[in-house]
Amino acid sequence: MGQNISFSVKIKEEDLYRFNLHHIYTSSQGIISVVLFVLLIAIWLMRFSDLSLIYRVLYPVMAVVFFLYVPMSLKLRVKNQMQQEVFMHPLKYELLDSGLRVSSPTTEEPSELPWEYIYKISTWKDYLLIYSNRVNAYIIPKADIQNEYGAALDYIKNHVEDYKLQIK
Repeated sequence: MGQNISFSVKIKEEDLYRFNLHHIYTSSQGIISVVLFVLLIAIWLMRFSDLSLIYRVLYPVMAVVFFLYVPMSLKLRVKNQMQQEVFMHPLKYELLDSGLRVSSPTTEEPSELPWEYIYKISTWKDYLLIYSNRVNAYIIPKADIQNEYGAALDYIKNHVEDYKLQIK
């Protein structure tokens, strides 16, 4: 159908953290933590004069805990994930007529995700995200593939159904 396109990407801790943060804050867990933060602050402000000293201190402390828990726990989780062997080497991506092939020096066989099994492909800020399911995605920093980016998007658009594309 066309010329195959290949590129290599090394995921940095910041890339993984930003993706996970984005994913959490667009899911129910992140939304609930923000809502709880706002509710606690609103109650604290509206009822401040009626609250005893302990609750005047406790409400904002609990609000901050709800607000910071998600990003702080994600930071720790990403630090642990970055220790995995898969993140220690660049991943090589190949866009083929049959699908997306991903290989790593840590695996003997490349994995291939047929185009029809791709859940969705989207762009978000500085990233091209290729989802294999609702939660997991290949994170491709646009800066790492700027020479191939336009050709890669054209190739993807020719191989993936329009309803799966959320490309800006």
